[in-house]
Amino acid sequence: MDLEILKFDFLGNSVRNWALCLSILAGTLVLNRLLAKILSLLSYRFFRKFARQNFYGKFYELLHKPFIMLVNLVALYIAFYKLDFPADWEFAKVGEFGIRWMIKTGFVIAVISAITALFLRGAEFMEFVYQNLEDASISPDLATFIRRFSQVGIYISSFFIILSEAFHVNIAALIAGLGIGGLAIALAAQDTLANLIGSFIIYLDKPFKVGEIVEIDEIRGVVEKIGFRTTRIRTMDRSLLIIPNKKIIDSNLNNISQSNQRRIKFNLELTYQSKPNDVLNIIEEIKQAIQAENPITAPEMTVRFADFSSSSLVLMVIYFVNSNDYELMIEVKEKINVKIMDIVDHYGCEFAYPTQTIFLQK
Repeated sequence: MDLEILKFDFLGNSVRNWALCLSILAGTLVLNRLLAKILSLLSYRFFRKFARQNFYGKFYELLHKPFIMLVNLVALYIAFYKLDFPADWEFAKVGEFGIRWMIKTGFVIAVISAITALFLRGAEFMEFVYQNLEDASISPDLATFIRRFSQVGIYISSFFIILSEAFHVNIAALIAGLGIGGLAIALAAQDTLANLIGSFIIYLDKPFKVGEIVEIDEIRGVVEKIGFRTTRIRTMDRSLLIIPNKKIIDSNLNNISQSNQRRIKFNLELTYQSKPNDVLNIIEEIKQAIQAENPITAPEMTVRFADFSSSSLVLMVIYFVNSNDYELMIEVKEKINVKIMDIVDHYGCEFAYPTQTIFLQK
């Protein structure tokens, strides 16, 4: 009697087929996370040459959702594969436009999207690995660039695969047809291509990286992001500048963070009433004040009576701080400036400011 019930027909399919379909769907809902975890463990074997075992947690975090989606789609296909659509529903054939065509096309797009998500997350994981390995063969910035570039390639490939598999578009003919249009677009996008090439040069030549302080022409700030077309720099007054990569590689660039010293240079102007011996004594004591900050300041320095200006005697002061820390440089400069004020005051001299003296002859 029980076997007869399984053969009972419902909407063109036996109860047995419906029970099998629902069992597969219910089992997938219960076990999809476990199946996704098994797939994650099996897939991680391909990354063992690059990643360590303690990186598996990040791998599972990134890829378990795409794996769950893929498991659900495969189970959905298996569950409904044996079922027949009732003839009285008047569905069109799979190859003709209609509900069945839309279901098949939507399923193909969903599967390709799930696989695309796996590759995208895999690229993110490789970036994570190279950013956290102490002995990584490539820099973290280059890893980010490779991840972005590979993701663009994955999106483009996925788009063409969807056109081919879901909509049966002849990709070879499509690419050939786009050849002439592509040439026109390339001519119109010369600046964009130049900026893209500039980003390659920045990542390969490594003149700077994210977080470093750079000076490009009159621009000084911290590099926040290196993109395909532009680089973002946060200036010292906290404004955000977006500079085309082409301009960066064509400009003189000073990477302040990679230097081990900071130079301090300024002119000290004294009034013409200052006596020569006092000027020479001031120069010597300024040198001693700079040397007193050793080892923060370097032994190399220049303190000289440099010039006669229209209203002052000009002393040139140049010295170096043995650090690229901006705050430390400002702190040392402040100490020495205060000492210079005391030295000038000690010898009874005065700082000059722009003035004109008129002498009247009797």
